[in-house]
Amino acid sequence: MASIIENLGKELEQLDTEYASEFAGQSRLTRDVTILDRMIKRAESILDRVNQIPAAAQGPDLVRLRDAANTALDLYKQERAAIARAQEVGPSFEAFATEATNANLVFSRYGRHFAGKDRSTRDAALLGELVEDLKQIEKRMTQLLAEGGSSADFERDRGVVRENLTQYQKEIDLIEKANATGTPEEQAGILATLANGQFNVYQGHFAGEPRASRRPALLMRVVTSLRKIKERMTALKEAGLEVEYNEKNIGIVTDRLSVYENELAEVRKSRQGTPMTDLMGELGTAANKLFDAYRQGFADKPISIAWASSATSSARSAAR
Repeated sequence: MASIIENLGKELEQLDTEYASEFAGQSRLTRDVTILDRMIKRAESILDRVNQIPAAAQGPDLVRLRDAANTALDLYKQERAAIARAQEVGPSFEAFATEATNANLVFSRYGRHFAGKDRSTRDAALLGELVEDLKQIEKRMTQLLAEGGSSADFERDRGVVRENLTQYQKEIDLIEKANATGTPEEQAGILATLANGQFNVYQGHFAGEPRASRRPALLMRVVTSLRKIKERMTALKEAGLEVEYNEKNIGIVTDRLSVYENELAEVRKSRQGTPMTDLMGELGTAANKLFDAYRQGFADKPISIAWASSATSSARSAAR
């Protein structure tokens, strides 16, 4: 009985190899659905033969094989439908699909940084960046639709982008209002938390990294946010808030601002003075580091998203 399972497993592996060769990473506009039709029939045949094995002879290996066959069959059917749709719509399909993927990445960033989080601790500047990204995506989607790529699915996707864009724009106002609520002491604690968030961005994206591979716009966002935080900390002091931690935090933010502003100038200078070939190499190295971090932290691991809603803690110092 084990040899039957092994043979069926080899057939399934052959199908997987064929799919990887003929379809994975290929333009759907150029794919032949008749090949997928044959693959679907072969996957169905494997599944039928698995199901014909007597229950008394079934074990964990057979269960895994059945699950794998079902997964492969679902994948092939979904891919066939996607290819048919792409070829029906024409060349604009892939361009629109790219924009839909870009939109999903923005939605994912929003979910990671904002959904279910205490508004008073959120970075309105980051959300503003997501809003600008969605505006550009919506603009490109509209252009593709105007060029003749219209379909009900495309219209629905653009509608989702517009709905999220409206939501994010409203959320910016709510975050800014939440940042300014509470007693002066509570506001000072909120500002400390916001400052720490900017310090973390710098530490994660700039500290110890090659300047030529860094994104100046991101560091500019950090600098702009810290300037606003410092202004609000100073305004609390001038309005009569006399607490040691706020005074200390003003000094910390001032020092970090000086460092970050100098670093921003150096990043810009480095990028301007780096030949394009070298710059591409630096960006490639940076991308590989991200891929390595993904493989170590996420690849082959179950996905788990925890939506956390926590009350604002009165952080007393922005020092790290």
